[in-house]
Amino acid sequence: MDAAFAILPILSIFFYLAPVVFIIWFLVKFLKIQEEKNQILRTISDKLDKKND
Repeated sequence: MDAAFAILPILSIFFYLAPVVFIIWFLVKFLKIQEEKNQILRTISDKLDKKND
């Protein structure tokens, strides 16, 4: 019975940290996707600028 009570604080810490870790992971992933989109748009813009010359 004592072992079950020893796990409870660990679980409570996990439930507090899990959303924070998920939000940080999501933001990093989102920023990488946005950076890739910007790079693609920059490439398209450069190609259009060369075509207009």
